[in-house]
Amino acid sequence: MKINAYAMLKTLLFTLQNGKNISSGMLVLAKSARTKRERKTYLKIYDDIKEGSTFSQALSKNNVGSLDMLSFIAMAEQSASFRIALQKLIKYLEVKDEFQRESNDKVSLPVIYFGIATIIVFGIKFFAVPYQIQRAQGYSKEIVSLIAEHLQMAQVMTDALFVGLVVVGSYFMILLLSLFNNSYYVQGVAKQLALLLPFSAAIVMKFEKFMLFGMLGEMLQSGISFKKAILSAIETTTVTRFKKALHESLESIRTDGKFILHSRLYDDVEQALLVGAGSSSQIGAVMLEISDRSRTDALELSTKFFRMITLLSILLMAFAVFIEFYTVVLTQILIQKGLIDAARGVGSF
Repeated sequence: MKINAYAMLKTLLFTLQNGKNISSGMLVLAKSARTKRERKTYLKIYDDIKEGSTFSQALSKNNVGSLDMLSFIAMAEQSASFRIALQKLIKYLEVKDEFQRESNDKVSLPVIYFGIATIIVFGIKFFAVPYQIQRAQGYSKEIVSLIAEHLQMAQVMTDALFVGLVVVGSYFMILLLSLFNNSYYVQGVAKQLALLLPFSAAIVMKFEKFMLFGMLGEMLQSGISFKKAILSAIETTTVTRFKKALHESLESIRTDGKFILHSRLYDDVEQALLVGAGSSSQIGAVMLEISDRSRTDALELSTKFFRMITLLSILLMAFAVFIEFYTVVLTQILIQKGLIDAARGVGSF
């Protein structure tokens, strides 16, 4: 049974608000755990923290929390107020959970179509085609030859449909796992794969910006130095292009005293906003605004992606129905035509 990360963090927030520390919160969670496995996990996290591990390290060791959540916590640990940062993380998880609930309806329809099309593919390939070939053996050689050629084309179309289902279905699942999976390792692998694919890469990067700039803004507004905030961002982000851009910006500040506005990180509007910011607090406010814009963009892109996947699933489903008609109905028509031609003396039966 997976640990409910949201409930865990909410309990820890209440503990911190009551003046206690994270270790105390883990003991509270262990005492109120519903299962022995949960209690054992909370106690392991408690022991790891007592032995010197940070909260994010302890969670990672015990495979608790998704990749984005652990990255968020790692950055929060660098902030001036972990309690305030934890509130932001909980808000992030609430937004993510709300988006997942809204996406369930959009996801269910493609899944149904993929499932039906897959059943049709296996039904045609392993039942309908062999059955038609076996049944045709009782007819003349001319009819058998005609049917064999026809069913060979059905096999080719079925194989093409299967490849299409695998490609589109994998594309679909990779994005879902990269956004919603709660396993650190599964989400990490899926996220790296999603970053290699068109469209899904843009969605993942927008969600990463939402998380990354939200924490950067909070850190800068809470008094953390710009250098320390950027270093924390470099250590936690999993997007290589973001990591490289932040590293180059940090090097530019060290050597030239200039802050580079990379196009890999900021669009034209965001660059214009940052140019007008002077103090770290103002830059932090702009980064929080960038975070909000990225969240909106991510939700819009995700909606478009689900529409595209739904359309593709409908097309694949329609193709599957056509192949079924081609394999079953048209085969019978060809047999009847062959029998009629044979009866007229065109062929022998």
